Amino acid sequence: MTNEGMTNAGWINPPCPHLPDIDRRYDHRDLEALGGERGPLFYETALKYAQSNWRIGFPAKSILLINRSLSLPLKGDEPVLARLPLSYQALVWIMQNRVADQFIGNPRRHWQHLATRMVEPNKELRTWRAWACWYLAKTMLPEAEFPSDQKQIREEGIVEPTHEQITTHLQRLSPANDVGMWQQALDTIQTSQQPLAARIRRIKADELPVVQKLAHAIWLACYPGIISDAQIRYMLSVWYQPGSMAHEMQARGVWYALVEADGRGPVGYISFEKLAMEPVLFINKLYILPEVHGHGLGALTLRWAEERARDLLCRSVRLRVNKRNAPAIRAYLRAGFHFTEDVVSDIGSGFVMDDYVMEKAAR
Repeated sequence: MTNEGMTNAGWINPPCPHLPDIDRRYDHRDLEALGGERGPLFYETALKYAQSNWRIGFPAKSILLINRSLSLPLKGDEPVLARLPLSYQALVWIMQNRVADQFIGNPRRHWQHLATRMVEPNKELRTWRAWACWYLAKTMLPEAEFPSDQKQIREEGIVEPTHEQITTHLQRLSPANDVGMWQQALDTIQTSQQPLAARIRRIKADELPVVQKLAHAIWLACYPGIISDAQIRYMLSVWYQPGSMAHEMQARGVWYALVEADGRGPVGYISFEKLAMEPVLFINKLYILPEVHGHGLGALTLRWAEERARDLLCRSVRLRVNKRNAPAIRAYLRAGFHFTEDVVSDIGSGFVMDDYVMEKAAR
């Protein structure tokens, strides 16, 4: 059959430039015909099958075939890898060029499940390749549309890995150029985010209007989709009046501090107190402007709070986080916090806070 005949017979999408060219459709029989072969021929055939699925409008199935190609521990010197490098870039291209009415599933959740439920053979390498694919998905796909599996994270205590952790494990485990090909794919969707120099400074009541201004900017940018607009406005009006915050400072010994980035001024804030009945430092508020997320400021602020906890002879640091605030939960888990309980609190005017309580030993 000619290429024109195949197009008329059902090619829907243009070819993915990072998958091999094909002159016919591929299906499961092409892989079954290889028997037990799990080397270069299987690798190339799986990618041709992935291209075929993409071209007929099945991106989710194409991703599954790319997964199968990444399940092979090729040594790195096979000629096929010179023609068809490890297919991280193909995954990015498919996610970038996804078509609205073609099923792609939830790649982020798919790779989370794959990484945490991997079995032999080559379990460890395949696990970290799955996390590498997950990192691509979580970087480029909007979390509101493609959420992580928070239930699994909560119940199994999963801590999503950092870029540095994925890099370290791929370098240790991969016989091929995983890190180079993965980073090349990542570079097409992410600008490098370097740590941002900052300081954290405890403030007095006269600077609380700065906290109020930051709170309105941060909450209105970050909380839609997590809680209702009405609840956002209500909580800002109740919690962020300078007079109310000043009363907290006086009556309960609450600390307020600003996070100030070099060349930018205040970009976030934290408040906490030592509980009266327990040796616990409780973080009431910790927020960073979204435009400086990813620069390490949240982690810096948590470390500063832990230092204050030791100064105040606290044994642990505790906080509450909205159950739907996945980025914050991820940051706290990475910082070493663990879930302790679920709490729903009535905060008045018909609104509730549906939170996880998380805690970490102060060392």
